[in-house]
Amino acid sequence: MQTEYRPATSGGIQQHRAAVRTQLAIDPGNRFTKWIECQTVRSIPSYVKELADWEEGGSDAHSYEIEFSGRRYLVGRLAQLMGGLPAFEGGKAELAHLLILPALASDSPQRIERLVIPTPDSRNQQTIAKLKQLETTIEFSVNGHECLSTIRSVVAVDECRGAYDFALSRQMWRYPQNPNGILDIGGGTAIARLFAPGGALLRDADIVLPGTSYVAQRIAAAILPRLGSTADAGLIMDAVAAGHCKYGSTDIDFSQEFVAVRDAWILDIRTKLKSNWAKYLPSLGELVIIGGSASLLQSMCEASKGRFKVAPKPQFFNLYGLQKEGN
Repeated sequence: MQTEYRPATSGGIQQHRAAVRTQLAIDPGNRFTKWIECQTVRSIPSYVKELADWEEGGSDAHSYEIEFSGRRYLVGRLAQLMGGLPAFEGGKAELAHLLILPALASDSPQRIERLVIPTPDSRNQQTIAKLKQLETTIEFSVNGHECLSTIRSVVAVDECRGAYDFALSRQMWRYPQNPNGILDIGGGTAIARLFAPGGALLRDADIVLPGTSYVAQRIAAAILPRLGSTADAGLIMDAVAAGHCKYGSTDIDFSQEFVAVRDAWILDIRTKLKSNWAKYLPSLGELVIIGGSASLLQSMCEASKGRFKVAPKPQFFNLYGLQKEGN
């Protein structure tokens, strides 16, 4: 980052210091929003809660109170606790303009030359149009601190691209002369993609699969008789991530239901990979699995005898690649 003086315009705007960030990568995912702040990875739950006038806000290490366009919001963990809208239901493109604000917080006015955001398909003009609306000057506050950020350019990058490039830069591909793949296990969907030697995306091999919210919904249906009401999918996914498979603060253990649903889900993924990638499988090098729930597919990796593998720090692996994008 550098600082500069912005010249006065013909309108007579007073000169002020503006920080310039060449690039900022933010991943507003279906489950978590992630970015890198001073070389430290930050991650908050992708939940947004609009606050009524009578509702109190608050903040903590994983929550932010936002004021934007005359309204107050909670973003993160507190938004989840207060029944906010999760991105895997509301749509991450629709909530992106709020989810990214904590990452844009700055002590002084700033200009961001390139804001890099992953998207399921960079050819989707409707989604790109929404993201391009971020190319503006945004006035907002984070935890009571007034902020001013100008975004010069939003760069939409296909999901999995950052992870493939990062694996290539770390020489993780044992067979770089062959097609290699990335399987991103997300909250809303899972996306499987193949890349040709040299990095070209093989579009005909794209596969969109059910994500972990599908697993949670199946578990919710299975425990409905015991719970007496429809379970919260976010709480189920939190319990799975924590490894205890107990719903919220109740004594309801859904370990058996989880194993059955997970195994059926993995079988469905394997079947679709085998069917859709039939012409590529004989020459496929490796498949790297990323995402916060990548470890759930460990049995699939073991069955592949090393051909499939979970990336190190899988939840942030794509983000590391996005941060390098264009640098």
